[in-house]
Amino acid sequence: MGKWQEHDLTEEFIKGCMQEQVPESELVNEKIEQAYNEIRRIQNMEMPIISDMGKRAEEKDTVRYTAIRYTDASQHTSATVGHRAEARYTTGRTSAVTKYTSAARRRSSGIKYTAAAVAVCLALAIFLVGNPTLAAQLPIIGHIFKDLEQNVSYPGNYSQHSAILPTETLSAETGKKKESQNDNGAVYQVKSGSITVTLTEVSYDSNGIYLAVLAENKDGFAPDAQKDPWIYLNCNVDMQKKNGGTESFREEYGNSLAYIAEGEFTDEHTFKGIVQLTSQGLKLSDYVGCDITFLQFRQELTTGKTMTAKPKGENEAITYMENDWKTYDGNWKFHLDFPDLKNYEKVVTVNQVNDQGFGIEKVVKTGYEIYAVPIIPDGKELADYIVTMWDADGKPLESHGSNMETRSIYGRDTSKVTVYILSWNDFVECKGDNSYLQPQKAVYMTTVDFSE
Repeated sequence: MGKWQEHDLTEEFIKGCMQEQVPESELVNEKIEQAYNEIRRIQNMEMPIISDMGKRAEEKDTVRYTAIRYTDASQHTSATVGHRAEARYTTGRTSAVTKYTSAARRRSSGIKYTAAAVAVCLALAIFLVGNPTLAAQLPIIGHIFKDLEQNVSYPGNYSQHSAILPTETLSAETGKKKESQNDNGAVYQVKSGSITVTLTEVSYDSNGIYLAVLAENKDGFAPDAQKDPWIYLNCNVDMQKKNGGTESFREEYGNSLAYIAEGEFTDEHTFKGIVQLTSQGLKLSDYVGCDITFLQFRQELTTGKTMTAKPKGENEAITYMENDWKTYDGNWKFHLDFPDLKNYEKVVTVNQVNDQGFGIEKVVKTGYEIYAVPIIPDGKELADYIVTMWDADGKPLESHGSNMETRSIYGRDTSKVTVYILSWNDFVECKGDNSYLQPQKAVYMTTVDFSE
């Protein structure tokens, strides 16, 4: 999978370009010849005759090379790789010789950088000619985490702790696109039916996997779908244990690790998103890898049937809309290994209860989230209570994903946290704008210090 790294799209893309196998074509050969001729011209430039100085000054010789410019639409920033060499000459023998000598020295030391920039430009030009589809995806591949990590219900700095998965490549034999593979043969791009799914980045926590996913539907996604920026999943995960066994997580088993991909539709054919695969109690350190299979993608539509039903225990019937669904069946299967996983988990053991029997066993903080394990007195139902947490600044932490008792630590000071146990009814009344009421409604509270 590769080492953990902070990555930049331009750097990774250039590395891929330099290793790429591209079929020959007349256009590519012409571009190569033009680039090499330009390199030779620069390297063969000599000091001009003094009498030619006036003419050169009028021409204002300027040479400029730009290899690539990538613009991040979400951040409105750009990274430019290139070289600009500009020589200006003035009339007059003494001043011209002095200025040119200085410029010539700078040029001689800079020629190798100019040549290198042109070489990079050449490699990129060749690569993009042979990969027009990938060229169109440049703003997406490698930047999904960066674009979306603050906008999902489980925010985190995934882009700073992720590995880029190999993008699509060309077959050296046929020159046609083939599925992407890593050094061990694992495939990160799979086409099934009309949809091609690409895993572009991955980030791990001690109890979860975060995937950057690109889904491209050549037939287009549903135009009458709900405006929610996500796709529902039927996702099977088979975790390989260190002892050689397998533990399966399935929708039909009721223990699925992922139900939704959160993100955005960039156009009618393209969805980019982040998938969180996690479960409280899951520890990736118990496994060496996993197989992830997406069996179905679903979109909830705006159309449907009006239904009437009487809820159990109620006297009056209610009317509601049962929406239609657009489903995309397939078999998009991927394999991930877990190499060199670091343990980001920090545990503070509490094991304290109050006079009523309520307490906290431990508080666990991982790379992206924090949760507490409650102690409930005999005769009480765990489902009737909920644990909330406040950060070191005295502000409630938000949920990290669908599990309400797992809290996000993104952008918060969690060196010290205050833990509350509330009854479910009190929590419903004391959330949102009324969160300030939690301390007085709590049946138990304690403060845990992670800085020690």
